[in-house]
Amino acid sequence: MIRRLIMAAVVSAAAVAATMLYTKQNEKDEEKDKKIEDDADEIRFIDLEQENEEKEAEKPEQPEESESVKEISELYPYLGTKFIAEQFVRNEAFNEQYPEDTLITITHKVKFEDIDLLSQFISIAEDSGYTAAALNEKEFTVSKKMFTENGSILSDIYNIANQTACLKGTYEGYNIEA
Repeated sequence: MIRRLIMAAVVSAAAVAATMLYTKQNEKDEEKDKKIEDDADEIRFIDLEQENEEKEAEKPEQPEESESVKEISELYPYLGTKFIAEQFVRNEAFNEQYPEDTLITITHKVKFEDIDLLSQFISIAEDSGYTAAALNEKEFTVSKKMFTENGSILSDIYNIANQTACLKGTYEGYNIEA
């Protein structure tokens, strides 16, 4: 009888200890999830004026640019005007090669040295309807199917390249398949 009583006490103590450990672990997991949730919900402001001033200071003096390139560079502050101009001249070729309402898949290749910034980029891209694929630890492709309109390919290139530059990555190019 005493053995049963002692055995019941030991089992009860073990059950209480297991319940306490389980509860403690759940609290830690909930705190971690809440912190991640709070970080995801946190609004982050980027001081574009300061960033633009820094970018302007880094840019060497260039010959007079077209008004279109200047307007586009205001929309995409992390892109250099040389890149914008190089892509801008391809818009007519894109429109001829891929007429309006052509279904295409555009794939962008990006590279990041900072893995945390890479994961942020992937999260943003996937939230925007892109599919991400790893080439290696620091290089990824993001691709998206879309119907073309005048300027849609160019806009997509600028958007991905700008987001990549914003997160201190390197935009390595794109590929278009019809």
